[in-house]
Amino acid sequence: MPAKSSPYKMHCECAGEWHRYSMVSLAIESNPFFSVSDLEINGPEVSYTIDTLRSCKELLGEGSKLYFICGTDAFLGMEGWKNIDGIFMNFPLIVGSRPRYKDRARDEMIRRVREKYGADVHKVHMPKIDISSSEIKNRIRDGKSIRYLLPENVSDYIETNKLYRNL
Repeated sequence: MPAKSSPYKMHCECAGEWHRYSMVSLAIESNPFFSVSDLEINGPEVSYTIDTLRSCKELLGEGSKLYFICGTDAFLGMEGWKNIDGIFMNFPLIVGSRPRYKDRARDEMIRRVREKYGADVHKVHMPKIDISSSEIKNRIRDGKSIRYLLPENVSDYIETNKLYRNL
């Protein structure tokens, strides 16, 4: 679900929300288990996770179980987010981690939020793939290849639409 505008990236030069929506659509088009949502794009100017989770819960119905999935880097900064107690107390979290990537800090945070908020947090270990959106954008800006870093249809979309060249 692409964000319309993150409160942490208000002054960031980014691809427009519909470009990001299109790229996600292209990236997942061959997987029938994924879908993309325009909920945040069609919502308020700034996207807050708590508001999005509440909207998703309302759309899915009270009997549904909704998990919030994030990476270790985002998880470690969550206590500064809007209404974090509402997230931790009402939505189970799945925290993706890479081998040895801030394990101690992540595990300490999990312990702390479980004690403080009664949070339901699960760790999922993922293989380490050293690719970041910042690195991809920097490579595009510097005229370097991004081949094999993204699905080919997404790379073609970025090239066709001349995205990330002037960041």
